[in-house]
Parts: sequence; structure tokens; C-alpha cells
Amino acid sequence: MPQTRVRKKSSKQQQTLRQKHKLPPELITEIFENLSGGLLDDSPVYESEVPNAIENHLSSNRSDLYNASMVCSVWRQIAIPRIWQRVKFQLHVKRDWEKFFQWLIQEGYGKYVRRIQVEYDYDPKQEETQFTLEEKFNGIVRFAETIPSLHAFVVGFNSITSDHISVDLPPVMDSFFSNISKSCRLVQRVKIHTSGLRGPNNDDTLYLPSVSNLISTITGTVREIDLMMHVVNQETIGALRECKRIDRALVHCCSWGDTPGDFYTLLKSWKKIKNLQIEPPHNVDCNWETTYARSLQYLADNCGEQLEELWMPLREEDQKLFCNLVEHTPNLKVLALEGREFEHDGRFLDVVARTTPNLKYIHLSYFPAVTGKDVRVINWERLVQVNIMCCDELEKHSKFFDRVKKEYCPQLDIHIYDKDGNVIED
Repeated sequence: MPQTRVRKKSSKQQQTLRQKHKLPPELITEIFENLSGGLLDDSPVYESEVPNAIENHLSSNRSDLYNASMVCSVWRQIAIPRIWQRVKFQLHVKRDWEKFFQWLIQEGYGKYVRRIQVEYDYDPKQEETQFTLEEKFNGIVRFAETIPSLHAFVVGFNSITSDHISVDLPPVMDSFFSNISKSCRLVQRVKIHTSGLRGPNNDDTLYLPSVSNLISTITGTVREIDLMMHVVNQETIGALRECKRIDRALVHCCSWGDTPGDFYTLLKSWKKIKNLQIEPPHNVDCNWETTYARSLQYLADNCGEQLEELWMPLREEDQKLFCNLVEHTPNLKVLALEGREFEHDGRFLDVVARTTPNLKYIHLSYFPAVTGKDVRVINWERLVQVNIMCCDELEKHSKFFDRVKKEYCPQLDIHIYDKDGNVIED
């Protein structure tokens, strides 16, 4: 500073307050990355515990990162891009939606957003019309047009009752997927769950053909697909086959209709698959059973070395196929199994223990006859987390896991749940 300018001596209180500015920006950035849940690229699309930028601004329940952004202008400049990485639109919440979207667009937050999540819980008491729902969807589309690089797109349509939705709503939902597609050209992760919403017809179908428009837009960029729908049409299946870069996938139809073999053709199209979740249709027939058996054999023969996560049902008659698959997956890190009419013991766990040296997480649900003797063979010292649900014999002797923690790994997280998802023992 020029020597002619008089300097005022700072008080001790001012000096203390200025200490925060001595932290280099790169260190502040790293701290804020931890407060925001880490980099978006490392977060799975289905992650639920993500800060919602909208609620940070409109409610008193604010995140640590938002509170940190209020400290000073330097911290705010670093925090704001991370706060607005993820935006969740809860369309069932009562709000002046037109004014709300005007504010979002005027503030220019779209330039920071990389993940949009849309949630709509249908409630017949709210008397939602096609015009009110269309207003909300159009606002999201307008906001999405201000986002230069959308990374993840998540949609969940559910119902709080068992009622069928109004017949005029599905066309509005379908138009939404068509209209927002042009803003999703760089999307790498897509999650669309609509099977929790009962359609307007008696057969519970909710037909949204424009989902295929969205998938067709991102065939060159998408890496993760998570679809749970009543109906996936042939256009959507065709678009999914062209998604050659997919490494994580869940495609579940309540019914595959006359073409259950489509699931097998999808697997054959995804040469880079690493993480796979298999959900059978609601009504399993002989055609699906054939497709499922072929799929397990194909995975063992062609994808075993690259598979890292596997979520799947297991029936007693499929044990041989399952063991064959696991024997070919030396790099498996996550294994989640749901027993289907499984009445006998868990001898298959011996194969898991012998052939998966890198396993970190295991989940077992609906295996009523599996005992502590069955699971004793598991390599506990390598595991990080274990979840047990609806395994009757294990629940009766849950103290077995106290010995596991004492003898093998005190830091191991073990959670035992009942059929409603409530923790019995932690």
C-alpha cells in the first residue's frame, strides 16, 4: 500500500475473524466437497441422502454447507456451485410454482446444476389437474434449458393411495419426457421409477412411450440406467440396446409381456456391464425362467471378470447357476440376494466365501432357514457391511454376530431388519 495512506491497527477480534481467509481456496474446496457429500461423479444416482438446494433456501432445515456459505463472500463463491449441484423438485408440495421457477431462472442457478430429481406423489385429495401438473413440468423444462451440462436425471412417480390416477395425467407425464429430452444430451445417469403409480386402467399399466425419446437422446453418453416401469415398449428396448457405454443397470418391467427375451438381448448389448441389478416381473412364467437361466449363464461366460456388484433373486432351483456365476466373479465387491421360496439352508454361501476374495458388502433377505453355521464360512474380516432381513433363524440367534464382531472385525457394520425394514439389531 502507498506509504502516504494511514493504516489502522486491527483489533484482536478483527484479526481472529480474518483467520478464515488464510485457508487456501483449494483446501476450503476440499472441505466443502466433504460437506456436500463428495463429487457428483462418485455418487450413485439412487443416493437418497443428498442435500437439496431448494430446501436449503426455502426451509429452516439447512445443510452444513449452506450454513458455511453464509460466513463470508469467499466461502460463498466456493460453496454455491456445490450447493446447487443437486436439485430436487417435489411436485406434490404446495407452492407458487410459477413465481418459484421465475426466481430459479433469474438467479442463474442452472449453470451449477448437474443433477435434477423430480418427485411426484399422487394424492387424489389434492385434485391435481392436467393444467396444474403441466405448469410444474413446463417450469422444470424451462429451468433445464438453462443448465449447460446436466449429468444425472432422476424421476420418481408414486401414489400415496391404491387409487388409479386421473386419466388426463399420463399424457402430461409423457409430454414431460419428450420436452426435457433436448436438455439431457450429456446425461450419464438416468433413473425413472414409475411402477409405484397405478395407471388409469384396471390392469395398472402406465404407458409412457416418450421415455424412448429420452433414451434415444443419450445413447452416446449414458453409463447408468435405472428403469422401473409398468411397460417398456419396443422403442425403449431398441434405444437401450444402443447404449453401449452402460456399466450399471437395472431394467425392471412389471410385465415383459410376450417378449421376456428382451432382457437377455439387453445384457448382450452391454459389453461393459460391471454393476447389475436383476428384478423379475411380478408374474414369473416359464418364458421368464428360461430367459433368467440364459442370462445367468451368459454373465458367467462373458462378464464374470468385470462384475463388481450383483443384486439378484435366488431360488433353490437356480443355486447351481448362481454358484457357477459366482465362481466366475473374482472381483465381486457387492452381493445382494433375495430368497424366492427358499426353504433350505445356505450352502451356496460356501461358494461365495471361496470365490469372492474382494467382497466388501453382503445383503441377505428372505432366507428363513439360513443359520449361523451357514454364514460362518463367510470371510468376515474382509467385509465392511452386512445387512440381514427376514432371515428367521439368524434373527433368533442374533448374538452370533456379536462374536463375529469380537473375533473378526470390531468396525464391521451389521444390521438386522424385519420384513417392514425396521432395525431389530444394530
